[in-house]
Amino acid sequence: MNNYLKKSVAGISLLGLMVAPIASSSVFAEEITTKNVEGTSVEKDNLGQAKLTQEQKEAYYKQYVKIIEEVVAEHEGVSMEAVPFDQFAEEDWVKPEEFRKRAIERANLTFVDSQESSQSSPITLAGISKTKSKNFDADGHTVTLNITGDFETAYNFSLQRQVFMGINSLTSRATDGSWTQTGYTPDRIDGGRTYAITVSGRYVLNSIKTNHHVYIEFYCDEKGRVS
Repeated sequence: MNNYLKKSVAGISLLGLMVAPIASSSVFAEEITTKNVEGTSVEKDNLGQAKLTQEQKEAYYKQYVKIIEEVVAEHEGVSMEAVPFDQFAEEDWVKPEEFRKRAIERANLTFVDSQESSQSSPITLAGISKTKSKNFDADGHTVTLNITGDFETAYNFSLQRQVFMGINSLTSRATDGSWTQTGYTPDRIDGGRTYAITVSGRYVLNSIKTNHHVYIEFYCDEKGRVS
């Protein structure tokens, strides 16, 4: 082998030795980078979705407040607000479009009588207790508001029958969400045969708070049974 050929072979061999470590180092670096990305810890909620940062929540909350203002302006007589920022449930941080859908649904909430037995609870020394219910749709399912009254009845000689004389207590409770009764206005009508009652309360679901006035009637039959 002549000197020129020997030098060429030596040069190629040396170049190979120089390239090999560089390629290996590049692959090693790539492996480390990949592992770092895969190993990055991203906080997620129970549904496996990435949680919003504090800044994102603050931006969303400003949009929620504006959305509620718009919905209230479009629905006369509706009383609605978002719960305070620090009371927002984690699962209620949804996209503004979804929040708007929930707000509109709440603005259109209506209470309807539920099907129930007409029998009242047994008469006791404490009075006659009866629970009546109203249903409404919220968050895609039916919620029931149970209203329980404890009444006093007495025999009316003029009418020759039992009639309402007074209310010992009246309470209400929802089967989902948070319902807080804020008061009630009773009206004894039909010669004492009927109690027409408007129950006022505050309802919280999906971190949206609304105020409602629910009308319900209780009836007393001639024997003092309440339905």
